[in-house]
Order: sequence, then structure tokens, then C-alpha cells
Amino acid sequence: MSLKKKLFSIFSTFFVLLILTSTNVFAKDSSNITFFTKYVVKSGDSLWKISKRFNSSIANLYSANHLSNYNLYPGQVIYVPPNNIYINAVNIKTSNYTVQSNDNIWSISKKFNTSIDAIMKSNMLVTNTLMPGQTLTIPVNSKSTVLPKGITIYKNKINYNYGDVYTWKNAMRVWTVNTTGTLKDLYTGISFNVKYYGGSNHSDVVPLTLQDTNKLKKIVPKWSWSAKRPMILYFRKNGMNYQMAVSFTGFPHSTTNIYNNGVNGHFDLYFYNSKGHSNPKTDPTAQKNILKASGR
Repeated sequence: MSLKKKLFSIFSTFFVLLILTSTNVFAKDSSNITFFTKYVVKSGDSLWKISKRFNSSIANLYSANHLSNYNLYPGQVIYVPPNNIYINAVNIKTSNYTVQSNDNIWSISKKFNTSIDAIMKSNMLVTNTLMPGQTLTIPVNSKSTVLPKGITIYKNKINYNYGDVYTWKNAMRVWTVNTTGTLKDLYTGISFNVKYYGGSNHSDVVPLTLQDTNKLKKIVPKWSWSAKRPMILYFRKNGMNYQMAVSFTGFPHSTTNIYNNGVNGHFDLYFYNSKGHSNPKTDPTAQKNILKASGR
């Protein structure tokens, strides 16, 4: 055997052993399963084929699923990590940090000896704007990208015509500032696009275009604080599709950052246990709407 082949053999053996013996903090956390794509193995599948299908890697699939060998069988469930997450063969310490009113992403990165880029990618942030009360999973003393820890669904949707119920604390970890999505009214089926503009007690949203506002007017012909509608929010993050049960209030008010959509101000979007800004209490009507939007 040539020296080149011997070195390759040694490296390959070391790599496999490294995967088998390594510990990964977020791959072992069952609360992160919601961020993985669930795939059921079919006859003829292999880790290589699945990795190519999902733009992943054999190492990622092996580590994420705690496999002891490379053999797969039909019907086996494989969880595929988001394609921008690299499951490292090292133990990366993480900390869940709650954003304070005087925080910014730079100060948090310095506090935990990480980078702004690592925080943004790990927490699926679209912008570096943070909201007080928002929870971030931080890689401590590392600039690696990790999966956010501890995000859970409060109640699963009854079927795919409805949305999952997320508490606001959990929802704002995925539905982050500047994320765009589609709202579908539960009763009329009319859909329109919005952006999360801001807000820490609930989500302040703005229609993206004049066409979206016109669609909204078909649902709420007359703006009113009492026009509270059960809706389903659809959006995509890190290769995952989300359907969340929400309650929409059809009255534009205060500020906005889109000025050509035919409406002045923003609208309130409530998730489960969201509170008002001026009156920080949960809204009973919104709570009921959210459960209706989940199929209950």
C-alpha cells in the first residue's frame, strides 16, 4: 500500500472514530427536533443519497441521528439538520440569554466571546435589531453556528388546515424582526403578506405592498380595534416551513417602515400569551382566536 493510501486510511478511521465518540450539545437536545427535516428512509436509500438530496453531509446526518453504523433500513426516521448548521465533532457550550432593554448584538457577542455572525446565524436573525425579552442561544467562547435550544410548540395544530400554537416567548425566537410571511384569514381564506416590523409584547406587522393591503381590506372592510381575526401565519426559516396560529387586529396605528403600501402605521399580531404594549395583559379574544386558528 502506498504512503498516500495509508495516510488516507488513517485519516478516514480517525474521522469515523471522532464522529462516534464525539458529543454535540444541540444534536442531543430533543427540543431542537422541530428545526430538523424529518425523512423516512426508502428502499435503496443511503446516507450519501440523503445528504445529496438535502444539501447536507454524511457527517452531519451521522452525528445528528446518533448512528452506530452506516446501514439504513426502509421506514427508519432520519432527521436532517438545516443546511447552514454544521454539527461539529466537538462539544460547544451554549447559553440561552434573555435580551435586556439596553442590549445590542455587539455587546452580547462581547459578553460571551463569540461573533455577531454566529449569533445571527444560530438564532435565524434577519436583522441585528433585537427585542427586549427575546431569547437567544449563544455559542460561548466559540464562533460556530449552533441550533437554538429550548424552543417548543405549546399545542400542535389539529390538521394542516390550521396552525401550531406557540407562546409568544417561543414564537419570537423563530418569527424574528424583519421576517416576512403570509397571513391567511381562517374564515375567508384570503391571504396577504406581512413583515414583522417590531414590538416586544406582541408582533407589530406591516403589509408588504399596496396589493397586500387591498387584500386585507377585503377581510376587514372598516378598520377597527374590535376587528380581531383568527389567522394562520406561514413563513420559512432555515429550510423549515412554519404554520402558526395567531390573532390579527384590524386597526393600523402608530409607526411603520413601509410607506407605499397604502396604510399609515402597523397592525397588531398576537401569539399565545402575547400582551398589549400600553396595557401589558393578555387579550381573551386573541387567546380564543389563536386556539380557533389551531383547529380548536
